[in-house]
Amino acid sequence: MPLITYPRLSLEVEDIAASWGSRRERLASARVTAMLSELLAKIDAEGWVQPKASFRVWKVVDSARDWLGLEGGSRISSPALGHHLPGATHVAAGVCTIGSAIEEHVRQMFASSDRLRGVMLDEIGTLMLFCLGDRLEEAMQAEAARYGLDASAALSPGDDGFAIPQQAVVLELAAGADIGVSLTSGGMLMPRKSLSAVVGFGLRMPKESRAERCERCAARERCPHRWPRTSGVAA
Repeated sequence: MPLITYPRLSLEVEDIAASWGSRRERLASARVTAMLSELLAKIDAEGWVQPKASFRVWKVVDSARDWLGLEGGSRISSPALGHHLPGATHVAAGVCTIGSAIEEHVRQMFASSDRLRGVMLDEIGTLMLFCLGDRLEEAMQAEAARYGLDASAALSPGDDGFAIPQQAVVLELAAGADIGVSLTSGGMLMPRKSLSAVVGFGLRMPKESRAERCERCAARERCPHRWPRTSGVAA
């Protein structure tokens, strides 16, 4: 079971500004740029981000149009499976988190009425989580190659057609508890800056770019992080 730890996640001010899209002209003031630089320095110097990821690969033993039965008796259910994971012979279930420190600092900033700084820090944390999610997906794709198979694009609970209640199944399959990720009664991952996903292994699996994934997302019109462009993990 691969457990992955990264020494750090690296973002630059330009990465954050690029993610704003149409909001960039309104947000990218000298004050905000200086604030972002200060926050990024604090994150790095004080270790506010502790990136961890875990995934496990499970053999598909039974299937129908909207569910996959896995070895060990677990079942993933979604009407999206037939489109996103057609013919999968294995499923990789993964989870990643940047930890809870950024969330706690954001809470403190809002409590002290430092709302702008809190909003900027929360955006940094979200983009760092996206970076980590990309690295997790790359690790699962590399694992598929070791099996001699193709990897599908990642599908996460909450994506169109993949219901939030499936979060519990994915988290257990990914051994999320091993990296400190748990689930609330409402199906929310804790720490909040965490995400989970499944990737299908098989022959000629369908691919999907980040832009295409954003385009099918139900929240695409209101999401401030649509099509993020970030530099990713630094060694």
